[in-house]
Amino acid sequence: MDLTVDINAYCNLRCEFCYQDLDGSILPEDEILGIIDENPDSEYIEIGGGEPFLDKRLVQLIKEIRKRKKKIHIATNGTRFPDELLNLEDMIRNDVEIQISLHASNQELYKRITKKNLFDRVIDNIKKIKPMYSTLISSAIYQVNYHDIPNLINLASELELPIRINLVFPVGNGRNVELLTPKQINQLTSYLLLERIKKGNMVESPLMHTNNCTALQNVYGIEKKGLCPVDCGVKGYISPKGKSYNCEFLQNELLTIEGAK
Repeated sequence: MDLTVDINAYCNLRCEFCYQDLDGSILPEDEILGIIDENPDSEYIEIGGGEPFLDKRLVQLIKEIRKRKKKIHIATNGTRFPDELLNLEDMIRNDVEIQISLHASNQELYKRITKKNLFDRVIDNIKKIKPMYSTLISSAIYQVNYHDIPNLINLASELELPIRINLVFPVGNGRNVELLTPKQINQLTSYLLLERIKKGNMVESPLMHTNNCTALQNVYGIEKKGLCPVDCGVKGYISPKGKSYNCEFLQNELLTIEGAK
């Protein structure tokens, strides 16, 4: 089972579509490691928040998880990277991937979405981190930034990083924003396929593949074919409150995960 563990529920941004309830909850370290230890078949551990790099425990958690021979994927807004992260040994860094959530290609739109004026800092931090860690950009798309997709892809190309284009889900604050229409999704899919031809694997999106995601089908009506990791019982999500679900975007479906409450 691949596990997604959101270790905290606090963040320095206020993205208007954020799925997380930012109530300040913190998942205890012993519980995080206990869940991992009691699921020995988990090859990948995905760490998120809130903003995980605001959590002073994170670098030590990375070390502890790597001791367990797990690969790590960290989802971050990229506004803060502690010096300790940059100083980790190669044998630890080699199996840690950093995903930068970046939903705008310019300072003005970034501030509109996140409510903070930190765009330039994020770009500087990307340039700092990418020589040391496997890094990618992830962009969540809705009406506000739909027009900015070509610019986001061009920015990723300039930074020489792959980009993954996702859709916003109506979970948490995502219930309060305007999602893409079916027509826009069709147009976006066609555009992304053309970009994939031009740029290869540097452009990725679930929209470019046969949909096996229950959440995409439920929200956007994209026909599901085949099984997703949730269907196969190989994915689990742990919230900062320690609750376990099949998926962060299917939080009405509780899941029993060893070691979780």
